[in-house]
Amino acid sequence: MATGSSSSSSFAGPRQDSQEIQNAFDQIASPSSFVPSSAVNTVDNLYGGSESEKSTLKKTPQTRKSKQRWTVKVRAAITSETGPDGPPDDGYSWRKYGQKDILGFQHPRSYYRCTRKTDLGCPARKQIQRAENDSSYFEITYERTHCCHTATIISDIYGSNAIPYDVFINHRRPDVTFTLATTIRHTLYRMGLKVFLDVDSVEVGDLLPTTTQETMRAASLHIAIFSPNYAQSPWCLTELTYMLKTGATVIPVFYHVQPADLRWVVQGNGIYADAFSEHEKKGRCSLRNLEEWKMALHTVSFHMGYTLNSDEDVGWLLKSIVNGVLGSIKGVPLEVAKHAVGLAEAVQDFETTTLNHDSPHNVDILGIVGMGGCGKTTLAKEIYNRKSLSIDSSSFIFEVRDAAAKIGLISLQKKLLEDLLPHNLVKDLPLQSTEEGKGILATRLRSVCVLIVLDDVDAQDQLDALLPPKDRLAAGSLIIVTTRELGVLTSWGIPSTSIYRMRELNIQQATQLFCWHAFLQPEPMAGFEDLVDNLLNTCYGLPLSLKVIGGQLYTKSRVYWESQLHKLSRILPQDIRKRLRASYDALEKEEQDMFLDVACFFIGEKISLAIAVWDGSGWSGVYGWETLVNKCLVDLDDKNRIRMHDHLRDLGREIAAEVMPYRIWSPAQIINIENRAQSIVFHFYSVNSVQKTMPFRGIMSATTQFAPCSAHDEFPTCSSHYQLPFEKCMELMGKANKAFNFSRGLELLVVTDDHFKQDFSELSRDLVWLRWFNFEQPNLPAWLSLNNLRVLELFGASSLKQLWEDSVQPPSQLRELIVTACSWGSNLERFPSSISHLKHLQKIALTGYLGDEFLFKRLPEEFCDLQSLEHLEFRHCKLLSSLPTRFGELTNLRHIDLSSCEELRTLPVSFKRLRHLQYLNLSGCKKLTWPLDILHNITRLQHFDISGCGRVLELPHQITNQASLRQLHMKDTSLRDVPSDIGQLSKLEVLKIGSPLLTSLPTSLGDLSSLTRLLIDDCLDLESLPESLGSLQRLEHLSILSCGVKSLPQGFRKLRNLQTLEISGCPVSQLDFEWESSSFLPMLKLIILSETLLARISISQDFCPSLETLRLKQNDHLMEIETLPETVKIIELFECRTLNNIQCIDDLSLQNLEISGCPELDILPRCA
Repeated sequence: MATGSSSSSSFAGPRQDSQEIQNAFDQIASPSSFVPSSAVNTVDNLYGGSESEKSTLKKTPQTRKSKQRWTVKVRAAITSETGPDGPPDDGYSWRKYGQKDILGFQHPRSYYRCTRKTDLGCPARKQIQRAENDSSYFEITYERTHCCHTATIISDIYGSNAIPYDVFINHRRPDVTFTLATTIRHTLYRMGLKVFLDVDSVEVGDLLPTTTQETMRAASLHIAIFSPNYAQSPWCLTELTYMLKTGATVIPVFYHVQPADLRWVVQGNGIYADAFSEHEKKGRCSLRNLEEWKMALHTVSFHMGYTLNSDEDVGWLLKSIVNGVLGSIKGVPLEVAKHAVGLAEAVQDFETTTLNHDSPHNVDILGIVGMGGCGKTTLAKEIYNRKSLSIDSSSFIFEVRDAAAKIGLISLQKKLLEDLLPHNLVKDLPLQSTEEGKGILATRLRSVCVLIVLDDVDAQDQLDALLPPKDRLAAGSLIIVTTRELGVLTSWGIPSTSIYRMRELNIQQATQLFCWHAFLQPEPMAGFEDLVDNLLNTCYGLPLSLKVIGGQLYTKSRVYWESQLHKLSRILPQDIRKRLRASYDALEKEEQDMFLDVACFFIGEKISLAIAVWDGSGWSGVYGWETLVNKCLVDLDDKNRIRMHDHLRDLGREIAAEVMPYRIWSPAQIINIENRAQSIVFHFYSVNSVQKTMPFRGIMSATTQFAPCSAHDEFPTCSSHYQLPFEKCMELMGKANKAFNFSRGLELLVVTDDHFKQDFSELSRDLVWLRWFNFEQPNLPAWLSLNNLRVLELFGASSLKQLWEDSVQPPSQLRELIVTACSWGSNLERFPSSISHLKHLQKIALTGYLGDEFLFKRLPEEFCDLQSLEHLEFRHCKLLSSLPTRFGELTNLRHIDLSSCEELRTLPVSFKRLRHLQYLNLSGCKKLTWPLDILHNITRLQHFDISGCGRVLELPHQITNQASLRQLHMKDTSLRDVPSDIGQLSKLEVLKIGSPLLTSLPTSLGDLSSLTRLLIDDCLDLESLPESLGSLQRLEHLSILSCGVKSLPQGFRKLRNLQTLEISGCPVSQLDFEWESSSFLPMLKLIILSETLLARISISQDFCPSLETLRLKQNDHLMEIETLPETVKIIELFECRTLNNIQCIDDLSLQNLEISGCPELDILPRCA
């Protein structure tokens, strides 16, 4: 395998030494010299590698004649980064069932059994123990051989990628396994290729396991050996069909048959005719399978291949096959990952979001960006392996950042030329400077189709030196750049649509990857489940951390695990810390301070708040934030709240404890933390260590998870902030002789009212951000300095009557003002007249809760002087009855939320002047009406919600002119119809409709080309849906609730991307889930049916091939479930009182079956 060095590596071809090839051919000169299959499959097929590392086979004394037993000794893959990887995979799926220490041995012994023991009775077992004399080797003792005919590749059995074999051999075992197929495999293996040969191929059945499909899809080339009895095996025919679908090269070998024999089968003649008749007579497959098999045989008969007419030609045939394979294989793939969990999903996501499928013959330059250790290089290598098969010239340059510093860009330019061009064109090529190298790359690669991967780039000059001009390359060329810095890609001109951002592993993938390295199996070993859960909280989602920490814990005891858990909660492993610290050290001083602020204070906060605070500190907030984003150190969620990976947060807090000004964010050393073992506790300066010279930037003295208001969206739910009563800070000040040096600028303060009633004017002088929980005062205290305040947040303001006295100087620099009432309401009656002085105010949010009321009924006209206001939010302000007539003068408004303002009756005429408005939420405004031209000049709406506006009879006339509208919510209204031209909303993604007055939906509904979610609710007079529903090709979720719909239109069967179907409270008596050639639901995973009139349910495998969950509730007429797809894993049945039979349950491999309130279902068939 080609591996990466610190400088570079390119795609290396298989070994093709002429003498070695000849030696191999000498061994197979006659049929009698075929290699025995046992010699191949006991060692070579299981443990490929160089001759020096090949497994050695040794016999052990047999204690019982009936028990086959043998031991192999294999080298473990050990790296400084991930620790011991364990022994190589042996091609079978094993489950670990125990581990124990052996008297007299240093290392424990692990015990495994075949995963097919339960269902197929496979007796195979093995024991793994690290060798005593050399811990870099494993001794593996096997007991009994496998009898399971569906043995699969272990690295893919639980969802990771298949082993990247170079060649897949399709054959019928009784005909050719111990002759031609085995010899081809052994010879190609000696040539340096990995060859998949399943010696236990199933002889009946027509389904391939997922792992076999993955293996075929990953293989560079397929060999199909057609023997006289080949067509008797449905397995072989199914494999052949799938091989052709992969698009890889298929080389046919006609073993005592002729190509014409394969063509005759279409007409029902030839040597394979009897086999097909037998399949059809015995019902081994569907008619569709038979047609697919015949077409596959017919297609492959025209491929260039090799024919054997007599055994005397075997030597010639084998030599021809091997030479043909070596000529077709582009090279040996790069080693990607031993346990590539989640890689297949990442590749699919990458190809879907970045590759130009509309113009596949263009030249694509794509970027992969993400923080260190997130899997960028792994993804790039996998894509490189796949794409290099179809591109003639390819090069992968590893670690460009380090290589450029060590050997220089000129050497990397030479490496590129050597990889991409024939040797005679680059031999003795003079290259004295990077500029000369650019010119040579541009001229020599003119019209050459290339695949180039530049890994870990961190500067634009590296791209300038190594990337040839896009317009000089041949069509179909592909260039991929991986980097931690988004700005490197964008500054070079790569558009955002061509940049893929790495995503974290989900919890299932993270668990599997961690367990592969910690236990050599995909799930926790018994007794370690709780420790695994706790450790995943520490390193969740980052592959590097999962590998490093998992490798460190491999074969260790539970006591050791517990000690490491406590250590990891305080100190990052050095390998991880070093990788992440490099990104921090590359920041400018101001950007480093912003990074530390995020780590200590701003995780879970709105980005607007952080930028306002940083601007107030004299920093460039927007520029600094963009820098942190470009370097993949921070990110935003879908609500514009700041996110940071836990490891980066931990690193930031470690650094914050060492540098000035100091930041207090954790109560450690001040108050006791419950469940300390499960908490992330960081170093905090003890009371006695506080010195007079210590400047403090911020004190986080109150939790952000504040009850009873924690359910509100405005409250961050970040777990990084703990309750720290301010009295403890006062105690801290007292013990330090009141020596906090606040004169040096305390700018960030989060407090509770309970212990904050003294005069702290000195403390507040430089405040930029003040968040005050449980604010129980009628107004802001007079001692509080508002001069420099940028963000003011008052939560739980139950006694607030006015924000500040009219005589007080208003906070003229304020950017954000947020006031939230508690469950018993607020007494705020009016705004101060000086509010018009807040010329820089960008956001104001006053929010009540269920049953809460602010007492103000209207806004002062001065409110309309806030010309910088962009975000206005008055939620649950139930007495607000009108808006100022000048409201339309707030022309910078982009976001308006007046939800649940129940007394609001109308919108002013000037409202239509809000040209920049993007978000408008009027839900729950029960008495609201408006002029139909209210959106006359508004054309940028992205979100419009009028749900619960019961007096609304008609949508604004201009609603279908909102070209940018993505979400339209109109549930619980009195709409009489939906606009006939609603199909013009080409960007609409979410549509929610609900009105008891609706009787039909327009046909143009099918023109909503971007719609992914459709909810139709409480439309009792709506009896049918338009046939055009089937045109919604991006629809993923369809919910029909409490409607008069009696059946679904035939068009719904064409919703190829539908994932969830929910029908509830509708008089549906029949649903057609049977397969037809032109209509089926390939992506449907969840079906929910409740309160319908269905009497039977039958869902065919072909119609819903991905269905996983069926949930049925209160279907009082349902009597029988006849058929379900074999993919169904979960069935939930609630209150289906007439259901008495589930015919198909014996054919399913259920993971969860839940039945409640189904009295007639008293006898269940045996569950599979």
